[in-house]
Amino acid sequence: MTSPDLLSIGWQAIDWIEFYLVHGPGDVEGESIQLDDEFAAFIVKAYQVSPKSGARVVRRAFLSRAKGRSKSGLAAMIECFEALGPCRFDHWAVAGEVSDWGYVFEEGEPVGAPLRYVEALNVATEEDQAGNTYDAVYYMLNRETCSPELLERFGPIDVGLTRINLPDHRGFIEPVTSADASKDGGKSTFIVADETHLWTLPRLHRLHGVMNRNLLKRKIASGWMLETSTMYAEGEGSVAEGTHAYARSKAPSRRSLLFDHRQASDHWDLSQRKDRIAALKEAYGPAAAWMNIPGIADSWDDPQVTEAAFRRFWLNQPVPLTEPVDLGTIFGPFAVWLNSVTLEPADVVASVGLAMTADRNWISLVGAGVTEFVPSDDPEASPVDRVVVAPILRTGDVDAALAALKDIQDRTQCVIVCDEKGPASTLLEAAEEVDVAIETRSLGGFATDCADFFDAITAEEPSIFHLSNAELDAQVRTAEWKWVNDQRVIARRNREGVVESDLLEAAILAAAAAVGSGVFSIN
Repeated sequence: MTSPDLLSIGWQAIDWIEFYLVHGPGDVEGESIQLDDEFAAFIVKAYQVSPKSGARVVRRAFLSRAKGRSKSGLAAMIECFEALGPCRFDHWAVAGEVSDWGYVFEEGEPVGAPLRYVEALNVATEEDQAGNTYDAVYYMLNRETCSPELLERFGPIDVGLTRINLPDHRGFIEPVTSADASKDGGKSTFIVADETHLWTLPRLHRLHGVMNRNLLKRKIASGWMLETSTMYAEGEGSVAEGTHAYARSKAPSRRSLLFDHRQASDHWDLSQRKDRIAALKEAYGPAAAWMNIPGIADSWDDPQVTEAAFRRFWLNQPVPLTEPVDLGTIFGPFAVWLNSVTLEPADVVASVGLAMTADRNWISLVGAGVTEFVPSDDPEASPVDRVVVAPILRTGDVDAALAALKDIQDRTQCVIVCDEKGPASTLLEAAEEVDVAIETRSLGGFATDCADFFDAITAEEPSIFHLSNAELDAQVRTAEWKWVNDQRVIARRNREGVVESDLLEAAILAAAAAVGSGVFSIN
């Protein structure tokens, strides 16, 4: 089957898969495969070839579907085809040409041939975790569970739990850990990266880069990567989120990325069961026929199921796992009192927090100091020390921000701190050049600072106050907080884009640094 606009080896790939393979572990294990139109279309697009040279067009493919859609199962089918099938261009079909298993080519259709040597990897992020894809490949190729057609054509294949050796010494399929796959020496022909919405750690981002480079080493083999994932949580900085950003970019090389995503529309009223069912049917497409749609819809009523999680996992919508909190009502009662307090950096600044918006448009400096506080309802009470944070500068001018930092630090010898993984870390080199010393907080340290700050301002007797400031007030009211390892952390992005939380972030860093300096403590 050919199209003047889309020449692809995918049509014979579909026929090969349906002829030689059976379903892997699950409700239909061992049964013959009949691909639905949606997954068949993905295969056709993934195996598109150049009309001039027959070279692969797609070097990276991203398949985004809701939980339970058998993304790993499809990846396993494609991997088996990569290992044994005619997966790379060989010639253009002549009239009447037929494959060795009976596929009839149209004249001019691209005809594939097997790779001479295969190096196919299934990447697991943790030790001893083979992953769903390799489990399915193991089942599809094992002599005890494979189809009679595959066993007759390829004979017994050497299938193991840690490696599959292909017939005639033509290569192997392996499940590998992130540590193994991060080595630069590989020459992979096909890589499956499962659930990349979970790939948030720096080492997994480095791994993704190494794998992409390894795929470029064999020009003739034309290696490629398949990422499968449920949609990511916005702002977590996962590999899946990065791939989506690349897909939306205007970079010329973006043409080699196939980004195939399906989700429910945003307009459904999820408080209504009928709308939840309709949304689920939209998200699952053909798979809605065999998914437990009513059961999934009813899980909404479980108080332990959040709307964000339901939207992300079942409707496949990119949703920030955040919890909006109106902190304006918490800071508000102290604004009038604090308006009469003057915070002079030269006198009382113990620390300065430095932050930048995710889009790099704004740089914020917030100072933290200490003042004596006497409760208004008990003027005879002994004064207590309380943390006060106050904006010093918010600007889009890097030079102005650095000049202010240098002036404050020269006069007060205060600590200046930023998040080492945050946007403001891009200023570290420039700050060093003008003799401004900036300390950095680790990702874990910043998460703890956020959690401590939140607890301090939401306590029955808050121990951190801020001077009334329209911009900081606005950021406090619109702040979004997400859970990271059981700690509340402010979000820099949500589904609408950048969240302007730079003043609040700087305030958090300043307060934490002042506490750490021993000038005062949060009680």
